[in-house]
Amino acid sequence: MKSPQLLSTGTTSINMTPMIDVVFLLIIFFLVSSHLAKQENAVRLDLPKAVSGLDEESESSLLVVNILPDGAWQVGGRQVDEPLLEAAMAAKSKQAGNQMRLKIRTDRSVVYSRIEPVLKAATAVGCGDIVFSVFEDRGR
Repeated sequence: MKSPQLLSTGTTSINMTPMIDVVFLLIIFFLVSSHLAKQENAVRLDLPKAVSGLDEESESSLLVVNILPDGAWQVGGRQVDEPLLEAAMAAKSKQAGNQMRLKIRTDRSVVYSRIEPVLKAATAVGCGDIVFSVFEDRGR
């Protein structure tokens, strides 16, 4: 049953401007967030070679630590020292409900003494899910 008001005008319309604004904001948000996520893996490193490896599963609780050839640590594209590294791990672990996965991307020339503090910091925040990025070399 039509209302008397609609009978006199004949048509109704919906203002689409707010919906278009929201869609544009969502597009911008996803473009920016995907760019930041790719930025952590964009650091050029000579990854260690492995005969086999597992494909990475995309998870929201992933923290990527890059260890550069000079031994410097990077989290989220920023260079960090040990206290900042531990703080970033603790914050991510708390955000993920203690279900954080730590991904270590290191240059193959980095000595273990630069990797050990990262592993200790992960243990201190209760992270047991630690993976290393490697270049899968199948003998080709």
